[in-house]
Amino acid sequence: MLCIAALSFADRQPGSLSTIKTNLGTGNIEIIHRLHTHDAELGIISALGDKSLTLDKLVGRAKLALYVEERFIVAALNDESIGAPLDLELIGAELDGEFVLVYQEFKGELPPRIAVRDDILRDVFAEQVNHVNIATGGVVHSLTFQGDDKWHVAQLD
Repeated sequence: MLCIAALSFADRQPGSLSTIKTNLGTGNIEIIHRLHTHDAELGIISALGDKSLTLDKLVGRAKLALYVEERFIVAALNDESIGAPLDLELIGAELDGEFVLVYQEFKGELPPRIAVRDDILRDVFAEQVNHVNIATGGVVHSLTFQGDDKWHVAQLD
């Protein structure tokens, strides 16, 4: 049994899932990043060069949240040029089973065309694949970041 579990763990590709959607209660846009705790912990240790970090402690989750904040960008797309990044507010991070969740929020509505850049853990793991789902008006727009990808565009209207 242990060998099977080890093999299945070894075959798991590092990745993240970010969801952008409207919070119906507040009307704000909420962004939830879901990362496998093991990958996030190894990644943040490598990125920051601090082997003592652990996501079991608040300081480790805070440093991960700040790391994510620097590497996830949403901007309005004006004609064909990328505008200034939207002011995403960092809310925090928490452990949820085998995952760690990082929360951000944007007060207001998303522009009709946005550009997204998702470099979370891609500076640490070459094989990292990040998925972003944007739920608007009953439609889900999906973006995938891997390899040398920089910006992806979503037409939301």
